[in-house]
Amino acid sequence: MIRRPVALTELIDSARLPAVDIFGNPSVMITGIATHAQRTGRNELFVAISGTRIDSHMMIGEAIEAGAAAVLVEQDVPPHPGVTVVRVPDTRMALGPLAQAFHGHPTRAMRVCGVTGTNGKTTVAHLIHHVLALAGARAGVIGTLGASFAGQYVSTITTTPGALELAEILAYMEMQNVDTVVMECSSHGIHQGRINGIPLRSGALIGTSQDHLDYHGTWDNYIAAKKSLFFDHVAPTPGSTACFNLDDTVGEELSRTYLADWMGFTREKDIPAAIRAGNVRLSVNGTAFDLEIEGARHRVCSPLVGAFNVTNMLTAAACCHSLGVEPGTIAAALGDAPAVPGRFEVVDQGQPFTAVVDYAHTPDALERLLRTARRLCAGRLIVVFGCGGDRDRSKRPIMGKAAGDYADFAIVTNDNPRNEDPAQIARQVVEGILRSALKSNRYHVVLDRRQAIEQAVHLACPGDVVIVAGKGHEDYQDVGSTRLPFDDRAALRTALKELAGSVQPASTIDPMTERLA
Repeated sequence: MIRRPVALTELIDSARLPAVDIFGNPSVMITGIATHAQRTGRNELFVAISGTRIDSHMMIGEAIEAGAAAVLVEQDVPPHPGVTVVRVPDTRMALGPLAQAFHGHPTRAMRVCGVTGTNGKTTVAHLIHHVLALAGARAGVIGTLGASFAGQYVSTITTTPGALELAEILAYMEMQNVDTVVMECSSHGIHQGRINGIPLRSGALIGTSQDHLDYHGTWDNYIAAKKSLFFDHVAPTPGSTACFNLDDTVGEELSRTYLADWMGFTREKDIPAAIRAGNVRLSVNGTAFDLEIEGARHRVCSPLVGAFNVTNMLTAAACCHSLGVEPGTIAAALGDAPAVPGRFEVVDQGQPFTAVVDYAHTPDALERLLRTARRLCAGRLIVVFGCGGDRDRSKRPIMGKAAGDYADFAIVTNDNPRNEDPAQIARQVVEGILRSALKSNRYHVVLDRRQAIEQAVHLACPGDVVIVAGKGHEDYQDVGSTRLPFDDRAALRTALKELAGSVQPASTIDPMTERLA
């Protein structure tokens, strides 16, 4: 997207950056902002960031050779003739406001709703988007599945796009007359300042459990990032409302410490809350419950499965209510909201058992998924799952124990091993299985994910439930530095077709697994 050049001082003033020192010509015209030295364009502002692996202050010379007219730094750097140097305390935190300012602050003409939580962000964001659209808003959504708005789709790399990418998407949404944006806010995205400079009219906490400790280091740091969404982005926005899950310990704490406007939601009977669910009925075909909003009660009958989706729908209802949508409209829209790809997605090829693909890749998400499947299961519960490499290692045995506690049979396989040894990852998962009640002949390690799915299908009998967890909508697998094409849904569908045609898969089933039947 082409934007008009802007004077450096005008850009800095518009971004409201604190403690700025300028060395050189403050009126130089800026044609864009870059964070990659070699991709810097002519007369652009290069932002040098001290990353965990690379400090791009070391690449300022390359950025200048590529055409940078100014550089933003947080360290003392040598002078470069003809190039303006701007020094701030933290370049990463300054990038978001600068990007928003360069694109003319597109969100000032919109209402932005930020959704955070360990699990459920994608489902909640798409539920809110669906409700808003049916309520007449020209709404857009940004998150794990990309950006969707005005009948258009933009692919994104991360759940919360980087500050530059996010500003460009929001500016394009503004051009398409989008008036409300729902945005998934990951802990990484919040902590790295990707949403800085964006006022949030509404923000929601779905719930919290262990995840991303490889990045944040401690639980307290992880939760601090989540809380920051409310204290640093929602509270300062005039007319804003925060929405807290009062069934979650962090949500309950926020309800006691947050001083700006907020509303609570709950599935519990005895907790006072503006929004609640009652008379919940769960089945393999969907969920029904009474949605109560400020005393108004409406029955919701949704195709979404599981108690966790009741919480997701309550979160969406709270956000939409905070944005002025009528309770009746919210209930009706939740009732016909479609399932999100890869979230308890049933794959049906006419087989006499249920087969489900789900994105669950955290201990809490896997446990909730298996608890739900257990309640809906007339026969045995079979789960295929793994853990990603180069990520939080401490959650691997926890996920193994969750599988052992709730499943009748577990097949441990690859997820995205990245640069780790897949066998070592599996061994750490099995450590948790060994601490569960699952018998030793009821788990198996099959590192080839396709073969693991095939084995699960061939183990299943009428009335069983097969869960393939961890990747959901993803259509790839990261192995080493290579991204290989792989889709759980396609692999499961193929295995089911082979079963229907009595075609044995290329892999053989270990005799140990035969004893499951």
